[in-house]
Amino acid sequence: MIFLKKVRASDKSGIINLPKKERTKFGFEPGTLLEIHLKGKEIWIYHSGLDDKKNQRYVSTKGSITIPAEFRRLLGITEPTPLSLYVDIEKEAFILKKD
Repeated sequence: MIFLKKVRASDKSGIINLPKKERTKFGFEPGTLLEIHLKGKEIWIYHSGLDDKKNQRYVSTKGSITIPAEFRRLLGITEPTPLSLYVDIEKEAFILKKD
């Protein structure tokens, strides 16, 4: 897992912008369906396997996604909460961790 940068949810709806370089490398183009899972205290974002309709989000035209409200509530993430964004190159996934 490689650290990319510090981020914050951009508004009350939990929108996170994914860095273009890594997004493009993983094929997370606008309109791509992604799965978002909570693993312990980490939020994992990766390509959808289409087998589970829960917690799927599309990448917006600006390269952002919305973190599910239940994940934000469980982890205590609000608008000003600092987060760290990591990437797992082997699994082609982004990982968000609360600082």
